[in-house]
Order: sequence, then structure tokens, then C-alpha cells
Amino acid sequence: MDNTLYKEISKNVKSTDLVLGNLRLVVHLAKKYQGMGLSLDDLINEGTIGLCRARDKFNPEKGKFSTYAAQWIKATIRQSLNNKSRTIRVPAHRTHLTEEAPKVSQLDDSYQGSYQPQIDKRYESDHNDQKIDKLLNKLKPKQSLIIKMKFGIGYPKEMKTSEIAKELGMTVQAINGNIRNGLKLMKS
Repeated sequence: MDNTLYKEISKNVKSTDLVLGNLRLVVHLAKKYQGMGLSLDDLINEGTIGLCRARDKFNPEKGKFSTYAAQWIKATIRQSLNNKSRTIRVPAHRTHLTEEAPKVSQLDDSYQGSYQPQIDKRYESDHNDQKIDKLLNKLKPKQSLIIKMKFGIGYPKEMKTSEIAKELGMTVQAINGNIRNGLKLMKS
């Protein structure tokens, strides 16, 4: 067998293995874009096109393939969503404007009249506060305090874990552990 032919076949087998080995990555990333206008099958197909593009352009000296491929997969999925899922095609450099636009639910209050939504919001707020208090009461006092500080419940703003650690004289790892365990308890 000719040496150049052998090298070409070997290269094709390796690139096929590279694509097949990263199909789970395509599925994982495609699932994040579900419900945005294309079916999961279409998203996976577009992601696979991005994966093949990444395979063709990948330079092993510059880093890990999966990280590089993820960028291409996301880009092709976003591009296909932009091109195929909208009734009116929006140029790619303008899509960020539609993402920043307020949602219909945010605009809904201005059309319902001024008095009724305020009552509903106040009831919702009180009801949510009661739910949050009930969940926080499941926790140890220190965990409850840490979660309140982290999410700005009863504080003027949310705090970083490093700020909480400094204020309570604890390590950042201990704060993160308390937050993680507290949230698990609240979910159960």
C-alpha cells in the first residue's frame, strides 16, 4: 500500500473518531437551546455541522479539542436559530437587540391599569416572602444568615462569598459549603 494513501486513510479514521467521540458534547449543548424555535433533532444536526467545522479548523497545539469545538457548536446552533426559527430574519449583528428587549410579561402591567397589578404584586411579594422564610427556617441559624447575605434577603444588596467570609471570619470554602448544603436542604 502506498505510504501517502495509508496516511490519508489514517487521518480520515482519526477525524471520524474525533467527531464520534464528541457527539455527546453536541447533544449536551443542543439541549441548552431547546424551546427556542427549533426541534432537538435540528439543533443536534446544526451542532454536528459545527463539530465538523471545528474538526477541520482545529490546531492541537492551541489547546483542548472539546473546548474549541464547544465554541463552534454553540456558534452554529445560534446562527441556525437566528436564520431558521424566526418569522422575520434578523441580521446576526442585530440579534442582541432583541435579546435585550423587555418580555411581554414585563410590559403587561402597563396595559392592565394602575391599581390592580399593585395589589397582585404586593400579595405575590408577601406570599413569596413567607415561602422563603419557611424554607430558611429549615436551616441552621448560621446557614440561614449566610444564604440571606449571599442572595440579599434582608440586606441592601447581594454579597460575594469573599465578602461574607470576611465579615463572618470564615474561609470562602466554608461559606460555599454552607451555601451548597443549605440550598440542598431547602430543595428537599
